[in-house]
Formats: sequence, C-alpha cells, structure tokens
Amino acid sequence: MTATYEQFGIRFLYPENWELDNRDDTGQPWSVSVHSPTGAFWSITVHGQHTELTELVNQTLQTIEQEYEQSFFESFQAKEEIAGHMTSGYDINFFYLDFLICAKLRVFQLGQHDCVVLYQGENRDFDELQRVFDAITFSLLTE
Repeated sequence: MTATYEQFGIRFLYPENWELDNRDDTGQPWSVSVHSPTGAFWSITVHGQHTELTELVNQTLQTIEQEYEQSFFESFQAKEEIAGHMTSGYDINFFYLDFLICAKLRVFQLGQHDCVVLYQGENRDFDELQRVFDAITFSLLTE
C-alpha cells in the first residue's frame, strides 16, 4: 500500500511502512523526507523559483562531501529523464562507519519550484531500494 504526501503544491506517493519526516516543511527552502525501515531515505528540498540549478546541485554536493570528508567519497555527474522531466545531478558513493553508501542527487524544476531530490541507502540494499526511490520520484513528477 502507499501513502501520500501533499503540501504546498508538492505531492508524492511513498510506501506506507516508511516514516514521514516533515518537520522542515516551513520557511524557504523547505524539505520533507521519507525513511525506510532499513534506514535508507528519500528527500526533497524545495526552493523558490529562479534558483540557479547548477549552483544548487553543486552546493548540495559540496555540503554532502564536507559532511563525509573523513571517508572515501566519489561522485559522478549524471543526467536523467524522469517522467518527461530532464534532471541533472550526481551519483555518489561514500563510506559511513563500515558501510558503503550509494546516493543519487538530482535537481529539476517542478512548476513554480526548484527542487533537489536526494536518496541514499546502504550498497547491499540500494539496487532493490532504487526501484522504490524511482517510483517516489516518478510520482512526484507526474502528480
């Protein structure tokens, strides 16, 4: 079964057994995330219109890189079409504690909003979870 998040013109579906964290959905920019039972997460940060997307994705990547600067960190530029929307960003791998973490960072415009989507999970679960992450992102872009 699926649950629905809908607020401020943003709507997406997510698995009902995932935990919604929307404590940062006020002010500008604002964000909301959903967390899997295994600790993986999908998040969206919504900025006002007219944010330079290239600058936005590079700032977000730099923040992530600084957070994990004490460990192995690699990123690869990526472009991807999702539900007819062109997205750009990075595919990211890094170590956290003893775990290899895989993440995808994407930016795009959605109506009046500039959006950053970040999702990540442990390497051994990521391939399976990526289908769920992709479905959440697809629902965001088609709702």
